[in-house]
Amino acid sequence: MASPAKQAKAESDTIVGYLHSVSPVKTSRWNVRYFEANLQTGREEYHRLVAFAVGKRTAFVQTSQNDRAVKLANLKKSVSYSDPGGFDVICSNGSSLEVVEGVQFCRRDPSSMGQMTIGEVLRLGPRQRVGVVEAKILPEGTVSKVVAVDSVQCELKEFQICDPTGQTMLTLWDKQILAVQVSKSYRLAKLATRKAGDRTVLTSTPSTTLSEISAVGQPDSIEVRDDRQNTSMIRGSVNGVQIIGKHRCRRCHSNQEEFVTRASTHRCQRCKLLQRSTSFAVSYSGVLVLTSNGQDQSLSFTNSAICNYLKEKEMNESMKDVEAIEEHFLNIGQVDISVNGEGLIVSIQECAENELGGPVLEADFAGELHELFLEHEEVKH
Repeated sequence: MASPAKQAKAESDTIVGYLHSVSPVKTSRWNVRYFEANLQTGREEYHRLVAFAVGKRTAFVQTSQNDRAVKLANLKKSVSYSDPGGFDVICSNGSSLEVVEGVQFCRRDPSSMGQMTIGEVLRLGPRQRVGVVEAKILPEGTVSKVVAVDSVQCELKEFQICDPTGQTMLTLWDKQILAVQVSKSYRLAKLATRKAGDRTVLTSTPSTTLSEISAVGQPDSIEVRDDRQNTSMIRGSVNGVQIIGKHRCRRCHSNQEEFVTRASTHRCQRCKLLQRSTSFAVSYSGVLVLTSNGQDQSLSFTNSAICNYLKEKEMNESMKDVEAIEEHFLNIGQVDISVNGEGLIVSIQECAENELGGPVLEADFAGELHELFLEHEEVKH
């Protein structure tokens, strides 16, 4: 915990700018009331503002509607998850708002919530909302990661997307990853921008929706970002496996430590909302020990790798039975596993040799015959 002096310093920041899009009062997953806004601090620089002082909302709304510049004092800057190089602004009851004059930049509304091209997105700054983008997901350049958000392990995947006007990166989270396929085109709604170096990229939000559409064209030149440079293919047999299936609340996204799958309802352990058990999403993680060339390697499952494999094998009935999934992998025989540079399993393929009469089974049968022959020789002697 920071010292009192450091805490006081963190709460004494002052920022000058314009307020946009002040939200209605909301309730957090911890039942705390707050509201949000976009804070413009430069010609094309925007930051998310969260105010835990709902009594000040009227003043925020009035200054926003009147296009007046403000000075916010006694606030806190927080690390921004959607813009690693930027920050979010946190206001409390001790924060103050004052109308000021002489700001060195003009008020400029954030990007329109209408449809935009990739070329238009690339000209935006970070922390801006994008209503709709229609784009093609390129076959190369995907990167899988697992990050902790509010102490919950979440999977994200970065895709390269394009339309005839340009190319950029799109980050999707958890279940959204399973809703897309490379080389197909999608209409994506309710996205947000952030900066990756000097490039503007897109990220999904909890309210993002997507739907497949007819093919979207490409620009004259594509920047090749080959994900295969960061992945490797390993062939071996599964020697051990542990799969963890966590039920997650769709409202507050928190994992449920105790969940009775046969019950018809379940009360979220964080937001306390009673819901139907079927409304809770299942997210998988775990470890697979693969024996390859006489060496054991410990690899980490991603939720998308497990779900895509089960879907391919038409094992939908087993998706909530973790032990059945574990036993399947133990009995699968030889597998080809694609692993990225962080040791995460990207994809799993059962080897064709595992089919009846294939080399693997023939080798096992030959080994059994050899053992029987040795036993017979020992009996003779």
